[in-house]
Amino acid sequence: MRKLWVKAWLTLDGVFDVETMDHWWPPKGETAADYAKRTDYITEEYSKGDAYLLGRTTYEMLWPAWSTQTDTVGSILNSMQKYVVSTTLESAPWKESTIIRENVVEEIRKLKEQPGKDIIIDGSAALVHSLMGTDLIDEYHLLIVSYTMGRGRRFFPDGMPPTKLQLVESKRLSSETLALVYQSDKD
Repeated sequence: MRKLWVKAWLTLDGVFDVETMDHWWPPKGETAADYAKRTDYITEEYSKGDAYLLGRTTYEMLWPAWSTQTDTVGSILNSMQKYVVSTTLESAPWKESTIIRENVVEEIRKLKEQPGKDIIIDGSAALVHSLMGTDLIDEYHLLIVSYTMGRGRRFFPDGMPPTKLQLVESKRLSSETLALVYQSDKD
């Protein structure tokens, strides 16, 4: 069975919404070497997947820019099968895109049962929050930026079901960014 994991950029206090990103992204003290290390890490992460699962807002934010990119990350993303969860999206113009309109949990469960590489959810707050508490998310790949926002949408919202996670990887990408991978403890 394929793994489904979430990739999210977060502040130290857990904020990950696009409305506040202009304050904390990109990491302010990053050097060219830091940028290269971060880019290499992200490229390696994306290369683990062949399916990209997104909510409507994130899809609409990413496809105009990434669909024309030919660099390494752009090539990886453009070759992936993309699934966008939305009841309102009329069309999904990014190459290899399919809209999931209903029975989202069941449709994602079917995707996980198909052969292939990992399924990656990028950002997509509403989608991620709707899947927390199901047994579908296998890992959380969190890129933590050393900034506290104090307000904004939290990655782990109030009221989410208690979830035991196990830290399986940590990497310092720069003085500003830490990469953490947590596996869901499904016992």
